Amino acid sequence: MTLLEQFLLPFGIGDSKALSPPSPTGKASKADPKSPSVTPDGTPKKHRTVALQGYSVPWLLKRTRRKTVGMSIGQGMIQVNAPRWVPISDIEYILQEKSKWLLARLAEWHQSEQHRLLPEQQWIHGASLQYLGKPLTLMLTPQLRQTQWDDFRRELQLALCAEASMEQIRDTVHAWLQSQAKTLFARRLKAISEQSGRRYTKFSLSNARGRWGSCTEDGHIRLNWRLIHFGQEVIDYVIAHELAHTHTMDHGRSFWEEVAEILPTFEEGKSVLRKARLDTLPTF
Repeated sequence: MTLLEQFLLPFGIGDSKALSPPSPTGKASKADPKSPSVTPDGTPKKHRTVALQGYSVPWLLKRTRRKTVGMSIGQGMIQVNAPRWVPISDIEYILQEKSKWLLARLAEWHQSEQHRLLPEQQWIHGASLQYLGKPLTLMLTPQLRQTQWDDFRRELQLALCAEASMEQIRDTVHAWLQSQAKTLFARRLKAISEQSGRRYTKFSLSNARGRWGSCTEDGHIRLNWRLIHFGQEVIDYVIAHELAHTHTMDHGRSFWEEVAEILPTFEEGKSVLRKARLDTLPTF
């Protein structure tokens, strides 16, 4: 079973009947403004299915006053806003034309939901989190004077007493991770820049919630400190990506050729990062 099949299975692959439960009375019910089957303005929503590349995919139609057909992914299905004059057959044709993009976005949505349901990060003795692509263990070690990293045991030994609060543990870990990120990213950026012959003017950490890195036209590169959770292949890819922006600011063909010249193995890190989301990382 493919990943996409696993995501779509709860919605009845090849079984559109499972998507339309009957009313308790067995009769069609009238639109109720308080019911989830209608929009906030009282316009009835229509649940349907469409066959996309062999999958029976649920989609929701809302008729609006807009002039074009709009599509988005939400609640595990395709949501379509379309003018009243556009026939269903034309909408389904558009869905077919966009099937590859829609199926990819659906898979991303379900993957995001799986991450959202993961347990929240624990800030206690013995808890773990990702550091450079592998888990580390938090250890409260009151005899220490400062935080220490034991690479062999992969333990982050915190100079905190056993009664330390979750906030104290979280803030101590946060400070250490940011310090590590600043040091490691600066070293890798310098090495990749010198090796590739690409120049930047300034480097700083970013705390952005929506992007992994950025580069201004004058060569100021910012890297999201949360990249410290990932392996070096991911960090190097983002660095190469931003260094390529010192040559071209768009993401055209020449840009990706530039990335490949800077880091021939960039696809490895890119594929990992494509599946990751900032909002699933520990919150500090």
